[in-house]
Amino acid sequence: MTAPFAAGLQNTLVPPVAYSSDALEACGHTIPLDGVGGDLVDVVVNGSNAVLYAADVSGHGLRAGVLMGMIKSAARFGLLLEQPLPKLLEAINAILPALKEPSMFATLGALAFDGSNFAEYISAGHPPLLHYRRRTGDVIRHSISQFPLGLFPNTVYRSRGIRYDAGDVFAVITDGMVETGEDPDPDLALDRLAGILREHANAPLEEILDTAFAQTSLDGAPRDDRSLLLVRMAASHAASCQPPLPLEAQQARWHHFLDELEYELARESDTHAPIVD
Repeated sequence: MTAPFAAGLQNTLVPPVAYSSDALEACGHTIPLDGVGGDLVDVVVNGSNAVLYAADVSGHGLRAGVLMGMIKSAARFGLLLEQPLPKLLEAINAILPALKEPSMFATLGALAFDGSNFAEYISAGHPPLLHYRRRTGDVIRHSISQFPLGLFPNTVYRSRGIRYDAGDVFAVITDGMVETGEDPDPDLALDRLAGILREHANAPLEEILDTAFAQTSLDGAPRDDRSLLLVRMAASHAASCQPPLPLEAQQARWHHFLDELEYELARESDTHAPIVD
């Protein structure tokens, strides 16, 4: 695989994330270890809802990149159909085994924003989410202990709400950001990233991104693809304090949508049915 082809494929599958709205701003980037990698950062906006996520396919190179592209397609399809995050991960987990080698898997961490002051957070074997809290000036870690995607069938996933305030910054990473050098120390690397968030909290997100990637390079040679997705909450987004819908309500809305879709498809089929004399 030539370098120009690899670069073109990588830029098509995982372009840099740059998004801004009245509610939030986001900036993200992936640096593959080889020409094509298995890391993914993405933002999906549907009306007033926004989902920002990072995923990491085990290994690196073209094989991981192809599976990453499949995961991105499945995630975007489900999110645009407003599938609840836990059900989306369960669906991806169900279809992955037929698309990969038995030893391959993927981790994923996602944040969903719906106009409230609560973000819905979900993780499938992913590194901790870093959360800079402007009000207190500290950085806390959020994590949910759940299996990666594609390993165990019938896995049930859950999400939880995280309250935030205007000016808070979230950092979604892949493990390549905290596993560099000959003797990596992920916990120490997470502390360094937290320090960057505290020190540069008011800087442009792209500047924070560059500083974080520079720090990982100082820690030693990369061992894997590296990805970082930053999300900062806007001041105008501090009015509502309603938590996200519970899973049961999300599922009810999803089933209602499917019922409506089935009705529309059936009506479309009747409209185009041939007329038999």
